Amino acid sequence: MKTSILICICAAFSLGTAATRAADVEQQGKSSGPSTDTNTPKSIACAQERGEALGQCTYRIKRNDKGKVTITAVFANGFKRKLFFKDGKFLKASVTMSGVGTNTDWSLKDGTHMIRVDGQRYEVPDSLIAADQ
Repeated sequence: MKTSILICICAAFSLGTAATRAADVEQQGKSSGPSTDTNTPKSIACAQERGEALGQCTYRIKRNDKGKVTITAVFANGFKRKLFFKDGKFLKASVTMSGVGTNTDWSLKDGTHMIRVDGQRYEVPDSLIAADQ
C-alpha cells in the first residue's frame, strides 16, 4: 500500500514538473526581448561593480497595460537584475544577493535613463521605456 502511494506521489510530481517546464518554455518564447527593429538597441550599457567601465548587458522587456515596464538586465556572467518603471520613470530595482536594490539614484539625460543601483550602473534608452512600443 505504501509503495503504491509513493509511486502515485512521484508520478504526480513528475507530471507537474514536466507541465511547469513546458509552460516555462512556452512563456520564454513569448517573452519580449530586444526588438528586431533596427532602431531598438540589442543591449544596454551597464557596469556590475562600482568604478568598473561600462560594458554591455542583454535585456528583456515586460510591459503591462497600466504603464508599468520591467527591464531585466543580464550581465555577461549571467547575473540578472530587474529595473522597474512606471509611466516612464524609474521606481526601484529587484533585490539580489549583491544588494537590496534600494540604494538608487536616477536621472534622465539626453534620452537615456542613468540608473545606479547599489554599486551597479545602467544606461537605458528612453525609447525602451516609452509606452508606445
